[in-house]
Amino acid sequence: MALVPIRTVVVDDDHRSAEATIALLKNFPAVEVIDYVDNSPELMSRLPEMDAELLVLDIEMPYNDGMNVASFVKKKHPKIEIIFCTGHAYFAADCYDFEPVDFVTKPINTARLQRAIERAQKKLRNTIGEFSDEKKNESKSKKIGINVEGGYQIIDVDNILYIEKKGRKIYINTKGKNSLVSKYNLTQLEEILSPHDFFRCHQSFIVPMKKIRYVKNNQFGKTYSIILKESYDEIPLSRGKHAEIKEKLEQYGIKFV
Repeated sequence: MALVPIRTVVVDDDHRSAEATIALLKNFPAVEVIDYVDNSPELMSRLPEMDAELLVLDIEMPYNDGMNVASFVKKKHPKIEIIFCTGHAYFAADCYDFEPVDFVTKPINTARLQRAIERAQKKLRNTIGEFSDEKKNESKSKKIGINVEGGYQIIDVDNILYIEKKGRKIYINTKGKNSLVSKYNLTQLEEILSPHDFFRCHQSFIVPMKKIRYVKNNQFGKTYSIILKESYDEIPLSRGKHAEIKEKLEQYGIKFV
């Protein structure tokens, strides 16, 4: 059975840029562009009557920038998904709070836009039962924009095993034994990931709390290690973090051994 096209609104104060975006979107049968708005006040006032499912949202706009618009949409119209679109890739890191479907840069690459639309299709159609339960669970995953070597990437936080500092580089270790080299320092990553229950367990490590299997004592209780559910690596735990992580782990039903 064919899926109903996604009802999409393009929001961009630059008319030429908007025309180019709309022209690209017309190449995708999964998308129906139902409207174009060139300013945020008009969008905010008209959204209740638009019956939109997806916004392709420019970030740099007068009156309210795309971040403010996204905040409004997530509070007032939480079922509407967002694809951020901008000419400046450095905005990606500031978008993660709004859990966008994706982040694309101008000029828009057709293949990149296709991946974004496929993600939107999965998330939106999951909500009305057109995908399996397994896919529904995937749609609830949290995604953030991270500046890594090679450019910005949207990362599913559920795929992060742990983060480690080696020498001067910060490695984001993910499922499948893939490692991304972050352009952020550990303090910045700690701040970005703290809403997703990540914990700075050591001066050189950050771990996801829900992936901790247990914490063990080494050398007669003088040192500690974290054992993760999805990795064979032992992550060091600083003695100064012992009491703090023990308290946090009790909320997850995890005990020290």
